[in-house]
Amino acid sequence: MPTAPKWINDVLEKIAPSLMREVAVIDSLYLNAHIKKIILKGDFPDLKFEPNFTIAFRVNATDSRHYTVSYGDANTGIIEVIVHLHGNAVGANFVDQLPVGTKNMKIAVLGCPKFYNPNTQRHIVVGDETSLGLMVSLLAAFEKNNNLFQFLIELDDENLEIPALLGLKNYTVFSKHGVFRNEDRIRQLPVFKDHKWEESNILLSGNVRSLQNFRKVLKTSKHRGKIYAKGFWMEGKKGL
Repeated sequence: MPTAPKWINDVLEKIAPSLMREVAVIDSLYLNAHIKKIILKGDFPDLKFEPNFTIAFRVNATDSRHYTVSYGDANTGIIEVIVHLHGNAVGANFVDQLPVGTKNMKIAVLGCPKFYNPNTQRHIVVGDETSLGLMVSLLAAFEKNNNLFQFLIELDDENLEIPALLGLKNYTVFSKHGVFRNEDRIRQLPVFKDHKWEESNILLSGNVRSLQNFRKVLKTSKHRGKIYAKGFWMEGKKGL
């Protein structure tokens, strides 16, 4: 529920205390003017941080925003989140202005809908700037379990160097509003013409329109692996 009346958000915090944690902002890093990593410390002894683990910030009285944990360690209480600072949006503004040293900040721990199967050998992850935290968390899992993987990432020109700065591997970068918006060009991507990847699990994330284009192509292809979708944003839509 990204946007709700203040009284509803207040009630949810009171009736679901098991979901709420208090954290401190112990560090932050701007990878560039548009991508910020924040490091939080709290008490999470009962949590298991797996790929796709999601937390939520209440960014004002009526709005909350969900973010994927890129790194989490229940023993040390450290979690990291990578945020795309885009335009004049309430979530981006909140994170941009969030100072190191902030204490007693409430977050909701929402867990992780499961889509990653370590026993599946091959994985393809599609996304954009909003998917970077998810991709970083998956990279650690892929390498731990000796999986084969590919990241397909559409980025604005100013963010083309970010995957390298984050240490991502096996990635291909595409300019925004190009390949991902054209079904014929998606169909011609080498990974979808390689029979070895026909049984891979595919996670589609990021922009909803791009996600929909990939789904259309995959439904008419020979792909036999599982397909998961996690849209993070859509043009003209607030608080997806």
